[in-house]
Amino acid sequence: MVGRALRLMTYNLNYANPNVGATLEAISAADSDVVLLQEVSSGWRDALIRRFAATYPHRAFHLHARSAGGIAVMSKLPIERDELWAAPADTGAWYPAEQLVVTTGVGLLQLLHVHLRPALDRGSWLRGFVTTPPMRRKEIAAHWRGLDHTLATVVAGDFNEAPTGQAIGYLTSQGMTRVSTAGPTTWHYQVTRGGMAIDLLKMDVDHVVIDDRLIAGDARVLDAGTSDHRPVVVSLALR
Repeated sequence: MVGRALRLMTYNLNYANPNVGATLEAISAADSDVVLLQEVSSGWRDALIRRFAATYPHRAFHLHARSAGGIAVMSKLPIERDELWAAPADTGAWYPAEQLVVTTGVGLLQLLHVHLRPALDRGSWLRGFVTTPPMRRKEIAAHWRGLDHTLATVVAGDFNEAPTGQAIGYLTSQGMTRVSTAGPTTWHYQVTRGGMAIDLLKMDVDHVVIDDRLIAGDARVLDAGTSDHRPVVVSLALR
């Protein structure tokens, strides 16, 4: 990564997103080296392979019984390791995580790819906003214990919480830093009024968090695609 930063994208596709073409174009235009994707259904997998087979020769897809739990990676760089970690027991987690080790020009980079517990409890977002933050902290802490801490490490994906959330707080307590991004929020809930799309709710819930062996630059949220999430792109280099 010395001399040329690795460009990383994380993007929740929204498994029910009907506009596949615009979302694939958002991925293509960003031209990232490694792309982490959440909510990957079988339909999304097939569309991604058709579009990016030549661009991203190194790929791994992990579908889930719930389409929202599917995750994938597409990479221009060789993937040394790809392990799917089950949702940790007794944490309230819903979805698995993915541990990746990517071969760069200057060594190995470890990525923990996550889709943490949504803020939903017994069908209620209001209740979930109150009850689920400790669940996400337990979930990320369980995954943290499984990482190889000798490697430069990135934790990225859909955290389902704001930058002040407890999962981010846990990673910060371990010496990691959330990368601040320019641009719009990573998630928005739109309604249509008077023929115009209006953001009724919006917040940053998709994050890239790095350890002190890495430097981040050109970090931005792209106003692209048609998911309720937007792609987050960060350039990373070793110190």
